[in-house]
Amino acid sequence: MREHPLATGLAISAVVHLLALAVHFVAPDRFRLHSADTPLDVVLVNAKSANAPEKATALAQANLVGGGEHDGERATSPLPSRALDRDGAPVAQIQRNVSELEAVQEKLLTQLRNQYAATPASPRHRADAPQHGQGLDDQNVDQKIARLQAEIDKQLRAYQTRPKRGQVTANTREVAYARYFDTLRHRVERYGTAHFPQIGNERLYGELIVTLNVNQRGGLGYHKDGWNVAGVEVTRSSGNRDLDRRAVAIVQANAPFGDFSAEMKQRYDILEIVTRMTFSRQGVQAETLAAPPGAAAQ
Repeated sequence: MREHPLATGLAISAVVHLLALAVHFVAPDRFRLHSADTPLDVVLVNAKSANAPEKATALAQANLVGGGEHDGERATSPLPSRALDRDGAPVAQIQRNVSELEAVQEKLLTQLRNQYAATPASPRHRADAPQHGQGLDDQNVDQKIARLQAEIDKQLRAYQTRPKRGQVTANTREVAYARYFDTLRHRVERYGTAHFPQIGNERLYGELIVTLNVNQRGGLGYHKDGWNVAGVEVTRSSGNRDLDRRAVAIVQANAPFGDFSAEMKQRYDILEIVTRMTFSRQGVQAETLAAPPGAAAQ
């Protein structure tokens, strides 16, 4: 150390500095400031509520009580929310609309009948000619109203006796209807494959869409109370008339397809089944469509 005083001094200085850097001075925990509020995120919401939430989890441009996703409890987009489309929803909505319109129609006709019944009869005889002429005009008006009322009643009775239609589509979820079509489909496919359409030795290949109108007894078509509904209709041709005729014959040869269940009979007189029939080298394949081609779902 005496021989190298400079090196010794540098070493001692380095050790002292290292010890000094290793020492930290911190304030006691009681002097730290703690926030009593939970941190809040700033988000955008796509809805609003009249009242503010009791315990908010985020800051937004409007009050919103509840809502959001099930897991995150917060919407993933600030865009306005829209209803979630579900299979079969348009069909159910249209059926509800038809029921509401029928109720309104019946109510209006009842009001019309009551008003007509409450109207006093027009005087048929008057002392002087002008009054007599006026009485004839009133009588003619009453006769026209009676004829119009009779026509309305006739149309209403015809409307009430119309067959109740249901549609089996690719979106059908109820087991009874899906099972019914599945049985029908297997029968048509087996028969069509065993009796594959051909002319001479040439087999006919192609694809077409047919609409099957199945009644409550499983037969094709509906003929009752003046209503005549065809059993099988070619909705979209295959382009080959011979194949179209053979496809219709295959469906007709398998009818009837079995009675409706009690629940099905209460709801519908006819099941409308829009089916795509494919004739290929693998055989005949039948499958339902979501709606008739070129038409909206009912």
